[in-house]
Amino acid sequence: MSYSYARSRWFHAKTARFVEDATSLTHTATFRIPKGWTVYDIIIVPEVLWTATTSATLKVGDTLTSDGYFSTVDLKATDLVLGERLQANSDGFWGATNDAYLTAAGRFGQASADNIGGFMPNNYAITATVTVVAPATTVGRTRVTVLYYRGSIVKPVLA
Repeated sequence: MSYSYARSRWFHAKTARFVEDATSLTHTATFRIPKGWTVYDIIIVPEVLWTATTSATLKVGDTLTSDGYFSTVDLKATDLVLGERLQANSDGFWGATNDAYLTAAGRFGQASADNIGGFMPNNYAITATVTVVAPATTVGRTRVTVLYYRGSIVKPVLA
């Protein structure tokens, strides 16, 4: 697995590239979001489908719920094929794998004081985990990108 990181003054993107390796049963990436930033999106893109003997699945969540954003995404074929992507910040691109943190009503993240519609008043971490049953090859490649931002402060005028 490799990480890449892009940032500007206001907008950051972190990407983990999960690589099938014929021996590992679990691949985990942790995306740390600083206090005061807002998670904008989580995007999952397959580069090459996984070929594990039994299964290869991806979950995306946090310390509270390991699959709060996306649950049991099949990386071998059915949920995410080449040319497709899953995108948290869109009710049209969940691929029926969205979990409790993503709803058509507009929920994005936990319903708690630690995640207010994606705004993180405290340090936060999103975790992506690939679980492989019967790894056998070195073919599969999947990218998970987390985008987050912090805008400049505008002070309201009181009247």
